[in-house]
Amino acid sequence: MSLGHGSQDIHNVQLEKFAEWLLQIGDGLLGDSTDGESVNRIPDNLLLDIESPCLHDLVLFIYPDILLLSSSMYYFKGRSILTPTLDVVTEVNNHVMSLIPGNERVYLSSDTLLNEDGHLEYELYTMSTKSLNALNYSGIFQHRLLLKIGVPVMLLRNIDQSNGLCNGTRMQVRRLGDHVIECIILAGRNTGEVVFIPG
Repeated sequence: MSLGHGSQDIHNVQLEKFAEWLLQIGDGLLGDSTDGESVNRIPDNLLLDIESPCLHDLVLFIYPDILLLSSSMYYFKGRSILTPTLDVVTEVNNHVMSLIPGNERVYLSSDTLLNEDGHLEYELYTMSTKSLNALNYSGIFQHRLLLKIGVPVMLLRNIDQSNGLCNGTRMQVRRLGDHVIECIILAGRNTGEVVFIPG
């Protein structure tokens, strides 16, 4: 057995134990329960050892040495930050983006309302382009997408399921074109494949 393979086995066992621990917390099987409240001890390796942590501390905890390693496909493969709201997603994304070197590229959605055959609802006429572009709801893509080479991205729509391009696919940006974004898939059966996403 090679050293690399053994370390992967250790990682898999640790991941399995962590998943078990999360499930037990979710099922209410861990902790001391008194008066409907439960106290659970979080392992030290999952805690930020900082008195008043901020977003920057969290990002550096999850992505240590981001400046040195962000170009590696494997760096982002096992790391992610889950957030409670879309506004926090935007804040985290912008902060991580600011740490990665390189030029930013902005992609904008179409912001013109079309009235084909008179089937457009009256309510849409009352919304300004500015208010439509400011929408930030689950299921509606943001008007402004800011990207850099090397940043991790996730698909929010099924594009080509047979080739692994479905909702939730994690990728890393390799090139930014005018109308296409080249990415490499980070997880699943298509890991390592280069794909092109319409921009």
